[in-house]
Amino acid sequence: MILECKLLLKQRAVWLMLLFSLLLTLLSLHNGWQNIAHIRYEIQLAQHDEQVRKQAQINADTKHSDAGEVGYYVFHNVYQYPADWSFIALGNRMVTPYVQRIRLLGLQGQLYDGESHHPEYVMIGSFDYAFWLVFFAPLLCIALMHDLKASEHQAHRLVFLSSLLNHASAFWLKRVLARWLIVTISLCLPLIVFSIMYTLPAAPLLAVLGITLGYTLFWTLICVLVSLRTTALNASFNAMVLVSVWILVCMVLPNLAQAWVHHQHPVQEGSDIALQHRQLVHSAWDLPKETTLRPFYELYPQWQDSPTVTGRFHWKWYFAFQHMADVKLQKFVEQREQELLDRHTASEKIAIILPSVWVQQKLENIAKSNVTHLLSYRHKVTEFHTKIRHYIYPYLFEEKPFTNNDFANMPIFESNFQ
Repeated sequence: MILECKLLLKQRAVWLMLLFSLLLTLLSLHNGWQNIAHIRYEIQLAQHDEQVRKQAQINADTKHSDAGEVGYYVFHNVYQYPADWSFIALGNRMVTPYVQRIRLLGLQGQLYDGESHHPEYVMIGSFDYAFWLVFFAPLLCIALMHDLKASEHQAHRLVFLSSLLNHASAFWLKRVLARWLIVTISLCLPLIVFSIMYTLPAAPLLAVLGITLGYTLFWTLICVLVSLRTTALNASFNAMVLVSVWILVCMVLPNLAQAWVHHQHPVQEGSDIALQHRQLVHSAWDLPKETTLRPFYELYPQWQDSPTVTGRFHWKWYFAFQHMADVKLQKFVEQREQELLDRHTASEKIAIILPSVWVQQKLENIAKSNVTHLLSYRHKVTEFHTKIRHYIYPYLFEEKPFTNNDFANMPIFESNFQ
């Protein structure tokens, strides 16, 4: 096989293809890294700005303020911090906000108001390693292996070569393995260099390398089935067949499968939930205050003996109907999340028979950028919002002053996949 590799590398076209693959693999990794670096920078900048604002409030001359004003005017940054290997498959990170500012108002309206895409939708065309591997690694295999037997036939060497071979299968196996090795080196070497440069964890690297080797091996077998069959004597015809298989496996079938999944598992738009929340909040202004506060006190009986709201406005009444809008929409939010999980489960079943979908999903799992990680992040935001509410409620319902020291002890959102 070493001799076969040397013979291959004597061909200028193979060298150009190898360099091209190395360059594009590095470019895909660099592009993914730059995107994730930008996300990290924006998150760190938001954290710094929030700390500055918080410190300014703590150092302010005022000794105390209204808890309602704190709940209304003070924003808290929530963010989905990327994992170490998130650059490998950008996934949902490119189509969902990675930094959001929330306050004590109703959460669902704030979470979904900025959503302009399906959160499970992965932006097609995002040039990261997953995109490069899924769509272009097969073309490298096809370019190197479509004429395994045809090139010998067209050079009028096939009959002579066959007469010299005692073990034809071993000879062709060496040729196939040499070409597969060149393809995998061009894809794996930049990965290894990147992991060393940035001291990335080894376990995800091994997983990505395993996925890469398995996917290229699959396409190598497809190429062998086409180019080493008895009648595979026309290189152009072999290339046409293999490219057709590539179009079918990497483009047509995944898109048809996605359309079927979307048809079988329709998902409510996040913007619809934000609109419903806004309508519930607006309609609450016209309702009697007791109509809003009674169900709220059923959820929080510890505050039912708080002073009655007699005036036209009180912060506790305002935040009560904000939260009750969240409560009324909770079943729709849970239903939507279940629909997204159903889609994800259906996609995992499709991945069993579609290698391109399987590779994409596995890399997104390593990158922690799929639907399950998005929903996990939103659950963390919900938990944080609950902490903020429970922290401020005593000051609202007991009508206690909110001091600078209380402001300094407010909960801080933490999210780190590393």
